[in-house]
Amino acid sequence: MSKTLRTVAVIAGAVALVAATGGAALGAFAPGLAGTATLGATGISAATLTTVATVASVASTLASIGAQLTAKKPPARGTINQVIIAAEPPSPYIIGRTYSGGVLRHDVGYGATLKKVKNPYRGMVLVYSVAGPLLGLEACYMDYAVVPFSGGAATGYYSGFLYRDVRNGLASETALTPHFAGMPNWSSAHKLSGKAAILWNGKFDKDGKRFASGWPTSGAVWEGVMTYDARKDSTYPGGSGAHRITDEATWDYSQCPGRHALAYVLGRFRNGKKVFGVGLPPDGIIVQDFVTLSNICDANGWKVGGVVYEPGDRWANLKRILEAGAAEPMWRGGKLGLRFNAPRLSLYTLTADDLADEDVDVTAQQTWAARLNGIRPKYRSEANKWEYVQSDLVSISSYVTEDGEEKIEEQQYDLIQQKDQAAQIAAYKLLNGRELAPIVVPCKPHMRHFGPGDMLTLDLPDHGLGGIDAIILKRQIDPARMVVTFTFMSESEGKHDFALGRTGTAPPTPALTTGEDRDDIATEIVRGADGFSIAPASWVRAVASTYAGTPKAGQFPISVDYLVYQGSTDITADPLTTYALTSTSNMIASLGGANNQTLTVDAITADRAQAKISISYNGTIIAVADVQMTKVRDGDAVNSVTDNTLSVNNSSSYGSANGGPLTLNAGPDGTITANVNLGYQASSGSGMLAGKVQYRATPGSGAWTDMAPETQDPYGATAGEPSVLSFSASISGPASAATWEYQLLTRRYSGAGTLAAISGETIMSVGWIV
Repeated sequence: MSKTLRTVAVIAGAVALVAATGGAALGAFAPGLAGTATLGATGISAATLTTVATVASVASTLASIGAQLTAKKPPARGTINQVIIAAEPPSPYIIGRTYSGGVLRHDVGYGATLKKVKNPYRGMVLVYSVAGPLLGLEACYMDYAVVPFSGGAATGYYSGFLYRDVRNGLASETALTPHFAGMPNWSSAHKLSGKAAILWNGKFDKDGKRFASGWPTSGAVWEGVMTYDARKDSTYPGGSGAHRITDEATWDYSQCPGRHALAYVLGRFRNGKKVFGVGLPPDGIIVQDFVTLSNICDANGWKVGGVVYEPGDRWANLKRILEAGAAEPMWRGGKLGLRFNAPRLSLYTLTADDLADEDVDVTAQQTWAARLNGIRPKYRSEANKWEYVQSDLVSISSYVTEDGEEKIEEQQYDLIQQKDQAAQIAAYKLLNGRELAPIVVPCKPHMRHFGPGDMLTLDLPDHGLGGIDAIILKRQIDPARMVVTFTFMSESEGKHDFALGRTGTAPPTPALTTGEDRDDIATEIVRGADGFSIAPASWVRAVASTYAGTPKAGQFPISVDYLVYQGSTDITADPLTTYALTSTSNMIASLGGANNQTLTVDAITADRAQAKISISYNGTIIAVADVQMTKVRDGDAVNSVTDNTLSVNNSSSYGSANGGPLTLNAGPDGTITANVNLGYQASSGSGMLAGKVQYRATPGSGAWTDMAPETQDPYGATAGEPSVLSFSASISGPASAATWEYQLLTRRYSGAGTLAAISGETIMSVGWIV
């Protein structure tokens, strides 16, 4: 998921209005624009150029950066403080509270000669953000100093010489109005609906000596776009309020990284057309992950602020936003979810009894390059004219000692504007680089109810994993063999307290257990047991639930009888054998039956529930049995496959595959869902794209069947204005476990332009949902 970022042609830091230079300034301005787009397209008139004295340097083209899921970080592309001037400028999108120089959309000098100054008035229209309305403008700046205004007129030093007109980007806006009438090529028809903008109107007066050294660096601090919060949505489980995920008019302002990430993934739409963001449908997003991240960010005081731009790499933009919350995007079951850093509780102890086979693959440590021991974070500092500045080195001395040398990297956090937050995010990166990963464990089918994000305790001493907590990164299910394969990363105790500054001691680097450790573990297992064994030692049960999390009828009460043996002798009913329910979490349970050996669960009150049963013989505890219950909601995906290399067919009829073929193990029963998000553009002319997903039950042979009728993109793409074909389709899963094949077909159903997929902005996912 990577693409080359578009060129920002010219960044102007200071543009002078000195009449004395006359047309001579044009000669200085033109060389700086050699090879760039036509000036006329920017709205900069010749009258303005005759008054220009100085210009800023040309910005460099941003490099092509890989943005795969496994990439360590998005490319550093910070918020641009200066005014952006370009024939085809990028669209800015203000997140949170931040400063921006804006994007110049019209610039003209005009007016009758005033005190021997030709064209004494300057009108500049700058767009600061699309996807309005913004919460509002906080202040205007000249040379990074606040300029006070009374209404639209500057007071203080610039009184009588500087005026402004502001729009917050409402869905229906009136045109900006200059203070000095007669601005060329600007009328009441020049509206900027949905865009936050300022019309700066200045007057050059040789006697007044304002702007004598040129037009200062201008900018503004805004409080940015609105975001959706599921916690404020009464239609979302557990939510309360008027927010609605498909109605942007109900959203409100926030600086929370979790909320901004979700808004960006959903995409911003105006009049039914996407103007910014990814544009995934809500059904293609694990909204609960973004809610959890929002709660984490609120608890840690983490904020996000800055400007992102499109056209550009949307995957990298999303990673920039999530970086402010120490999170990363990840696909689970054909849906977009998150991996985040936060304390977790272990839900289950995985032992050798849970293994499908002994083929456990454990990586003793991550690569040398990933195991940094110091990071020098750069963040955007308001106190330093909103530039990116280096913060104090974040280093872990025990890691330096362990490595025998310093391994330090500079890391820029594009959308972080708080020093402490940058240090905390950097600390998480250092700590995560020391975790054991990947750990690949094949398990029996009863483990299928655990998924990415769950933390388990790995008690596999024969594989060097003696009681290590680990988080599931990936889950794969082979229905034919009923083997569940997990990919884990270890989770060190105390990591979060250190990263957030609650303790000053970093946790030690995780390591595989040694032969001596295994001997100690074995000794602990048999010590005092005297040949006792119980069944079940651990018990995992899935609870089928509705999408809202309500358990379906007919499942409770659930009971299990415990069996206890001493050697081969059954002592379950022995009067010396006793049972005690020592703890419960989110579970209503009790012991009963003969000798109190039957556990009955009447209900669970959360997504995860747990109980522990202590079993004693003659007053000595011989075992503690563990019970785990997990809600499996309608729509939870078990297995999925993806293709992010989709293409476009420019014929009006369907041809060969434009995505896939993909094979997916599925069944029995359930639902198979396909999601397609194909961003495309027109290199010439215009065109509209249609598409459909097909399947067949025998991979490699046989006829294809449509999962659903074709979906047509009603908007289409034109040169410079891309579009997206986005749709979902579903069918019933096979009656028994089987491997089916899937492909995407597209066609240009309208127009004659040449269409092409936008690299990094295409994905087809197919998932089996139980």
